[in-house]
Amino acid sequence: MSWIDREAKMGTRSLETLHTYGVKQLTAREVEILKWTAEGKTAGDIAIILSMKERTVHFHVANAVQKMGVCNKTAAVVQAALSGIF
Repeated sequence: MSWIDREAKMGTRSLETLHTYGVKQLTAREVEILKWTAEGKTAGDIAIILSMKERTVHFHVANAVQKMGVCNKTAAVVQAALSGIF
């Protein structure tokens, strides 16, 4: 089982809703930050790339995690990727 499968099973409410739950509620900035996170960038890296404070990056990630109903940043990235938004 790949790490993405494990995260999908452990970090989301259910596999049935994995692809759509909360993803449509994300702002463009939240999606952009999740994309950079999926590329392996740290919050510090993303802050530099997007000309913002690292705290602001954490704010957007926390909002995305909450909207998607997942338990952490990794699960949010997995859910977003599986939903096809990037």
